[in-house]
Amino acid sequence: MKNVFLISGHYYMSKRKAGFHMLAEAYALAGNKVFFVTAPFSFLFKLRKHHTNSLKIIKNKFVLCPNNISCYVHNTPFHIVNFRNPLLNYITAKLYLLYQLFPMRGMKAEIVNADTIIFESTPGLFLFERIKKVNKTAKFIYRVSDDLELVGVHPSLVKYETKILQKFDLVSVASTYVLKKLKKKNPDANIHLHYHGIKKQEFDRPHGNPYRENTVNAIFIGVANLDYNFIDIASDLRKDIIFHLIGPLEQKVIKSNIIYYGEMEFEKTIPYIKYANIALHTITYSKGIESLSESSLKSLQYTYCNLPIVAPKFLENKKRKLFIYSNYDEIERIFKDIEENASIDSGRDMLRDWSELIPILDNT
Repeated sequence: MKNVFLISGHYYMSKRKAGFHMLAEAYALAGNKVFFVTAPFSFLFKLRKHHTNSLKIIKNKFVLCPNNISCYVHNTPFHIVNFRNPLLNYITAKLYLLYQLFPMRGMKAEIVNADTIIFESTPGLFLFERIKKVNKTAKFIYRVSDDLELVGVHPSLVKYETKILQKFDLVSVASTYVLKKLKKKNPDANIHLHYHGIKKQEFDRPHGNPYRENTVNAIFIGVANLDYNFIDIASDLRKDIIFHLIGPLEQKVIKSNIIYYGEMEFEKTIPYIKYANIALHTITYSKGIESLSESSLKSLQYTYCNLPIVAPKFLENKKRKLFIYSNYDEIERIFKDIEENASIDSGRDMLRDWSELIPILDNT
C-alpha cells in the first residue's frame, strides 16, 4: 500500500467529475491510501459565479470522503487568477511567491509520508517547490490533463510550469498536442503520452434507458464552449432528432426538440451516453483547443459506447471514428453519413480503464 497525494484545482465532492477524480478513485480501489487536495481555493471564488459557491466546504482540514479518500481544501487569503489585462498580469507576475508562503495547516504531516505526489495542470502547481521541500523522496508526477494556456491561467503559471518541468520524475500528458508543446519547452524533461482512462465497470453495468421509445437522440455533455450555431441549425434541419444538452449551459437556443438538463452528477450522465444514437463534440474554436481531439474525457466515453461522434474539423483525430464538418453547410451531410454508416469501428478496444493507467504512471 502506498500513500498517494493528488493536488488538483477540482473539488472532490463536486458534481463535476474530471479525470483526476477517476484517477484518485482508481488508486484508492487498488488499496492505496489516497489524499485529494483542492488548490487553489479562496474568497475570490465568491466574487464570481463558481460551481462550488453553493456547497458547504470544510477548509484546511482532512475530511474522509466517499471511496475512502481523504479530502483537503487548501483555503488561502487569495489565489492567482488571470486578470485578462496585460498590465495587471505584469504587475502581479510575482504574486505567486507570496501564495507559496501561506500555511499548509494539517497538510504537512501527510505530505511527509507520501510515496507518490501527483500534480494536475491547475494553479495548484504553484505549490510544487513548497511541497518538494517537505518531501524530497516521493515520486513527483505532473499529470497534464489540460493545456494551461488553453484554460486561460495567469501567464506566470505558464512560465512556472516551464521552469519546473524537468524537476518532475514524470510528466504525463493526455494528448499529442501537449506532448509536442512541452517537449519543445523542455526537451530534457521525462514527458510521456498517457491517454485518459474510462470507468469501464460503471459503463458496463446495467442502466435504464432514459429516452422515449422509438426516438433518435443526440447528446452533448460539457461545461463550456458549446457551439450554439451548430445546435440551432442542426435542430432545424433534423426535427426528427432530439438534442439533449447536459451541463451548466446557457439556454440560448429554444426549440421543441432541444432539452437542457443543467449540471448532472457523472454517474447520472452514463445512461444518457449509453443509449444515445449520436454524440456531439460540437464546440467553438479557441487557440489550443485542438488538444481536445485526444484529451477530451467525454469524447473517450462516447467512443467506449460506440457512438458516432460529430465534431468540427479542428478536432479531427485519425485514431477515432469521427464525422467531421468544416462549416455549417455540411451539417445535413454529416447526419446522412451517420445514417449510412450505422455500424462503425469506434476504436473502443484501444481505451484503458483508469486502473490500467496506475501501473503505467508508477513504472514510467
